[in-house]
Amino acid sequence: MVELAYVNGVFGPIAEAKVSIEDRGFQFGDSIYEVIVAYDGRLFLVERHMQRLRRSAAGIGLDYDFDCQPLEPIITEGLRRSDLGDALIYIQLTRGAAPRSHAIPAGLTPTVVMTFKLLLPLPAVLRSRGAKVITTLDNRWANCYIKATTLLPNVLAKNEAIRRGYDDVIFVAADREVRECSSANIFLVSGGNLHIPPRNESILHGVTQGFLIECAEAIGVSVREEPIPMESLRRADEVFMSGTAAEVLAITSIDDRAVGDGRVGPITQHLYDEFLRRTGR
Repeated sequence: MVELAYVNGVFGPIAEAKVSIEDRGFQFGDSIYEVIVAYDGRLFLVERHMQRLRRSAAGIGLDYDFDCQPLEPIITEGLRRSDLGDALIYIQLTRGAAPRSHAIPAGLTPTVVMTFKLLLPLPAVLRSRGAKVITTLDNRWANCYIKATTLLPNVLAKNEAIRRGYDDVIFVAADREVRECSSANIFLVSGGNLHIPPRNESILHGVTQGFLIECAEAIGVSVREEPIPMESLRRADEVFMSGTAAEVLAITSIDDRAVGDGRVGPITQHLYDEFLRRTGR
């Protein structure tokens, strides 16, 4: 097993991978990305991730020909070469390299970067006790549905939470409407139903989120997509986050207040069990 990088047609060690210092992804964050997992060598929801990558490219006007230069064979080859089994695959498309200018030159060739790393499970203690989070004002840009690499507000918010002894943050808009965590979607459980924020421009349309909606329907739990005010978050019976790496992770404390009885809730656990069953684990 070996961790690998791929840059513009070349596989090699991650430490030796290079992009131009004039790449617009480096200088402007003019780039998009996806993160995919493989379980026991099997890619999980890769088609959905590729669909979202296409939407992100369209959202920033990044001209990449996904049909003539498909990424799926590269992903498959990288997974084969790495032989990691359980793998975390990072994919980044930048607009390309050019002398630094806010104006985008015509005819740029997009940069394609991937890394193939061992997928590490979340710490068992975190999964068993649930995450402790704080809320913070959502000061990100208005197009969070685009999976762009310009993540500085997310990075700063999460690291401030960690500095203060918490695991993550929940972004809340100025009108007190709940958005999402720093790198995961959020679900509330109230009255036996699941509630998620509207899947509009303000949040990322999560691939794992969509899969969990299907899991919920399969076990007889309804899902309601509607604005979630801060007051509903505080009154929820259960809260959990979902994401490619987090999968399903309970949130048991928000702003030092226990969610429900402060333990991983039954619906959260039932959904995680269904997730594990469907992924063959």
